[in-house]
Amino acid sequence: MNLTAVSSTQINASWTAPTDNVAVTGYLLERCTGASCSTFAQIATPTTTSYSNTGLTASTSYTYRVRATDANSNLSAYSSPPVSLTTPAGGGGDTQAPTAPSNLIVLASSSSEIDLSWGASTDNVGVTSYSVERCSGSSCTPVPPGTASSGPPYYDTGLTAGTAYKYRVRATDAAGNWSAYSNVVSPTTPSATPDCN
Repeated sequence: MNLTAVSSTQINASWTAPTDNVAVTGYLLERCTGASCSTFAQIATPTTTSYSNTGLTASTSYTYRVRATDANSNLSAYSSPPVSLTTPAGGGGDTQAPTAPSNLIVLASSSSEIDLSWGASTDNVGVTSYSVERCSGSSCTPVPPGTASSGPPYYDTGLTAGTAYKYRVRATDAAGNWSAYSNVVSPTTPSATPDCN
């Protein structure tokens, strides 16, 4: 397993895919916190061989291990040995998160696009970007490319007609401090108009 500290609050983990006589369907990623920690807790079930672990604490040691599962729920042994990495200190000692984006609204929508806008966050140093997340059920993931670095508006294209979506936004600064989330909006794309020609 390889670990990379992307910022004071994010570690990216990656690993080599194992082989299986049926097929690997996913992974169970576990983490423990603190120097010489030994009590692991599952934090994610990625289906690929990488995971971005966000929301971490600066200057803190984290240890990871992973195992694979197949379609029959057979579990592999854990990756060995567990791998540890300490997040760097926040840039320039900045530990203050930006304020949450306010008043997230839908500007416009079509059968394949939803346009969003929100009130800008503020920060003691400076907001660097926003992460726009599209939600389905209880799961939310960043919308590619995942950030709107110059702020609103944001145009989410390639959507499905007649489909309900949910969105939320949060801001980050140069030290990797993340704000709380904005309010959630729940637009539905209009049904596609049939071509009668």
